[in-house]
Amino acid sequence: MIPQIERLNELVSNADGRLDAVMATVASIAEDAPTEESVARSLDQLAENAPNDVDLPGLLIHFFGEETFAGDKAGYYNPSNSLVHRVLSRRLGNPLSLASIVFEVARRIGIESSVVGLPGHVLIGDGLHPIRWFDPFSNGSELDIESCAQLFSILNPQQEFSVSMLDSLDARAVSRRMLMNLRVSYLRTGEVSQLVKVLTLRANMSETSEQEQVELADMLNALGRYELAAVQREHLAATFPQNADIHLQAATKHRYRRN
Repeated sequence: MIPQIERLNELVSNADGRLDAVMATVASIAEDAPTEESVARSLDQLAENAPNDVDLPGLLIHFFGEETFAGDKAGYYNPSNSLVHRVLSRRLGNPLSLASIVFEVARRIGIESSVVGLPGHVLIGDGLHPIRWFDPFSNGSELDIESCAQLFSILNPQQEFSVSMLDSLDARAVSRRMLMNLRVSYLRTGEVSQLVKVLTLRANMSETSEQEQVELADMLNALGRYELAAVQREHLAATFPQNADIHLQAATKHRYRRN
């Protein structure tokens, strides 16, 4: 198994909820991939720079003020906004990466916080079961439930808001959303080799859907990597026996194209 896949599955199965190593492992798909140690050191430094006896709102003022972090509103889909080492160096990110970094800095100084999975726009919560929410893409401004509902409605006009959307995300959910963000980014930039890395990592996570694994096989086939596409389809046949015939037929077609 590819080491990054094994490591990510190990991390998201761990109940401690830490995201520093998760973010570093997701960023391992980058050509300038960071180490877990280098990411941890950068987060340690941010924690050391934080004011003494600060609470979460105060940390956010420091983080988006003196530390100059901000949402990348000009280049939202830039892949760098989902790669932790580049977010840390550029001081720019998307809501998910910014919220995850805040979570790790807060954890280091003993402040409860969480990454909140509002569909379309991740927020920062004040704990595992948050009762206060902050927008990492708007310099940490505080939102009440009505503001959260309004934000959701703007982003998802055909859907109905539910308070359950303001629950915190665990490490598995955070990693899956990071990989989804990178998938969208690399589809937009056309960086196919990076897209394949993202799809491979996502498809081999535990509890990944059949469709997500099919997407990897289809991408490999489109790139002319017919043998790898066939192997992926054979894996799908074993994993989803109810559709084994479909996947085995696809594997045969891939190998036929190889010849």
